Amino acid sequence: MSIPLKNKNNLKAKIHFAGYSKNIKEINMTKTIATELENNKENDFLNSLKANEPLKKVLFKAKNVSKTLMSDIVPQMAKAVNSLMVEINSGKKTSLKDWNTIKFLRQHLYNLSSYDRSKDVNSAFEMSITRAIKLAIMMYDNKDEFEVSDDNEVFIMSKVATPMIDVKLKGQKGGSKKQKNTSEELVEVNTGTIDKVYSAKYPTTSRSTQTKDTKINFGSMAVNFEKELEKIYNIATRKDQSKILDLLDERAIESLGNIKALLENNEIRIAYTNATENLSVSGEVKKAS
Repeated sequence: MSIPLKNKNNLKAKIHFAGYSKNIKEINMTKTIATELENNKENDFLNSLKANEPLKKVLFKAKNVSKTLMSDIVPQMAKAVNSLMVEINSGKKTSLKDWNTIKFLRQHLYNLSSYDRSKDVNSAFEMSITRAIKLAIMMYDNKDEFEVSDDNEVFIMSKVATPMIDVKLKGQKGGSKKQKNTSEELVEVNTGTIDKVYSAKYPTTSRSTQTKDTKINFGSMAVNFEKELEKIYNIATRKDQSKILDLLDERAIESLGNIKALLENNEIRIAYTNATENLSVSGEVKKAS
């Protein structure tokens, strides 16, 4: 049976295209192999450097120190500071002024460690001390709500660590609501939770950001922004492209990038923590010594 001329031409075109596609694939594969070989050569060179060995040791030490500083050393220090507070106030009421404040305890720990921040500031060391003191104070004031285990695990009463919890509404797509947490079970938390819980336990006088033309309650604005950002985040994780385009534009994405950059170095939190620790009884911020 003969093939019509039209079909013969189509068949030739397909055969030719198939051969062309094969050549393209072979060329791309050759390029990929060449790139991999080049990368392997670079990696082999880098891995052969003698300076890698001392560098590995330093990196290993840095990685483990940064990890254990908050997860292991802070809880140990908190237990020790708590014992110090108990001893200071044992038997009779102490005559020491402000003995149970962050500022007093922090300075005592600085003195014990011969740390002089005017000569050489160690931010990680200072943060670990401040966090440990916060936990120690809360352990002292609320014995049933806070605990550090023998393995240096930090436990906080569930309703204290997470006052509100998300409850799924069955049968409702994406339905959930916030509900008050009533659980008094002690749950393990990471040490980052200490700052949040301390702020809730010992709130300071709220302040507003004052400008010439307008007065903005930044605290309320930050809370509302977090709620709205969470909604956007949930839509983004669901890959709902139509909704995300309705809610965001290039200007908003640029602003989010700027916000991320402003928050990355933690300067705002550090400034707030320093100001909080220097509050006087009247609620005014004292000048740092």
